[in-house]
Amino acid sequence: MARDAELLVQAEAGQPGCRVYGWDGVWVSLGRFQSAERDLLNPSETNWVMRPTGGKAVLHGHDVTVGLAVPLATLGLQGAPRALRLAYAAVARPIVEALRACGLPAVLAEQRGLGTGKTARTADCFAHTSPNDIVDERTGLKVCGCALRLTQRAVLVQASIPARPPLVDPKTIIRGASASVAWIAWDSCNFATELHGALDRRDA
Repeated sequence: MARDAELLVQAEAGQPGCRVYGWDGVWVSLGRFQSAERDLLNPSETNWVMRPTGGKAVLHGHDVTVGLAVPLATLGLQGAPRALRLAYAAVARPIVEALRACGLPAVLAEQRGLGTGKTARTADCFAHTSPNDIVDERTGLKVCGCALRLTQRAVLVQASIPARPPLVDPKTIIRGASASVAWIAWDSCNFATELHGALDRRDA
């Protein structure tokens, strides 16, 4: 998480950056406004970490994780009204493009008319779908959990994409967790290459 936070610092100075990584075993990342005591069932027995972004709890260990930070000036959004929504759409676009290139038919939920935009009464990111979430265009199921941090000069998105079934049942760790995590087989090994290609095309 510290390395993702450093990406945001660098983006605020004008340098975009991206990381694609995995986890050593089962971990939970919490949004910066969450609390381990409130949102985890057994925090003392769970490996957990606070994210620099907001959002809800995400179970890791079975996923591909992305940290992507971009200066708002690069996106043409410096001082723009409604910058949060526009920034999210801008940074989600290359992630969607890379997922599609890897065999996962991803789209933003709003493109399928999904997501209420209301905050769900659960601590689990994957138990709720908002219009800005990334879903499977065929089923409408959420396939990528995203959390955002927007500053005056840059945006950081952290994304979790399940690549196989969870190593443990989320309901045993996160309060109000979804009974299952949607996932389909996709070429996760080539995702980093495809994502960097999508980012390069955006900057061209």
